[in-house]
Amino acid sequence: MNIYSKIADGLAGWLTFELRAGRQQLLCESYLAHPIGQLLQYRYPGRVLGEVKHPLLSSAKGLLGRKPSIDFAVTGEDGKYDIAIETKWVSRSPTLLRDIIRDVIRLDLLVPEYAKAAVLVIAGKTRDLLRLFDNSQFKPHPNHLASKHILPLGSHTKASVRFIPVPNFRSKLYTQVLSAFKGIEISTSIPLERSGPFPRGATTKHYEVYIWKILKSHEQKTFKSEEEYDLSTAD
Repeated sequence: MNIYSKIADGLAGWLTFELRAGRQQLLCESYLAHPIGQLLQYRYPGRVLGEVKHPLLSSAKGLLGRKPSIDFAVTGEDGKYDIAIETKWVSRSPTLLRDIIRDVIRLDLLVPEYAKAAVLVIAGKTRDLLRLFDNSQFKPHPNHLASKHILPLGSHTKASVRFIPVPNFRSKLYTQVLSAFKGIEISTSIPLERSGPFPRGATTKHYEVYIWKILKSHEQKTFKSEEEYDLSTAD
């Protein structure tokens, strides 16, 4: 296991413990902060920070959406973080998929200038994860054999979130996603690598953890969302 898989595996074990202890009604995104903080602190003693201002977005004006911060960061050398981490608890929020892709963009904006590595941790009840994966916008295009899930899943461990050229299939979702980044240069395509689920073979009543790591290309192109998408139509 690499260090990311160890963190995901440890979090999955903690979720199982909470289930066995009858505390599943407490589980939510903020509740994950304690176990993830402990797992990180064990491997990076004294270097773990929580709710860190996003070094690029925190100074930008007029951005929509959540507070521009990072859930966790591990300090490193040369003024860069060794790891930046965003976490997401799989709820039934109607904006869940939008918010996940926004987290992917926030992480991508950090690498490599502000962080050496960046990962998205998603956890939740197995049946809720299956519901997310069954979302028509998460699934591949039904009529395009080469289409993939919006994040690498199943037999694919690597895939990219592609904004340009504008995909008609996901244009409405991406317009909602990108409305939070007006005026910001973002990658036209964000490559990701998946680890998980942890544990393997969980039933629908149990909990799972996935990790998607940002893969950065040296020749990655950028664009401004308002130049390619009609952001006035965003909900």
